Amino acid sequence: MPSSDTSPHILLVEDEAFLRELVMEGLQDAGFSVLEASDGTSGVQALESDQRIDMLLSDIKLPDIDGYQVAEAARTLRPGLKIILMTGYAPSPLPPTLESVVHRVLQKPFSLETLPAVVNAALES
Repeated sequence: MPSSDTSPHILLVEDEAFLRELVMEGLQDAGFSVLEASDGTSGVQALESDQRIDMLLSDIKLPDIDGYQVAEAARTLRPGLKIILMTGYAPSPLPPTLESVVHRVLQKPFSLETLPAVVNAALES
């Protein structure tokens, strides 16, 4: 596992266990440290903690609170945090309060091979 001190720390919020595992492994293989959450509530709890988080990567459709709500919490709790949202549904406009803070909305399925480059681009923006 990469050094937690030097690698970017990604909070991954995804309720589908198989996809969460695939994305987590792909990001770890690319040198990222990944904190995983299986639902929006757990994601918000991670954002409320003192854990280092450099980026939020969250599914939009979650079983409890949705990814927009997680992103709103991130915007409030950690201003300036980089945010990428993911969805398997037809794209819809972002809520106006998130337009300036969400770097990108990834349409599922997306390429796990290109995900690290997308994450790096967001971190560098």
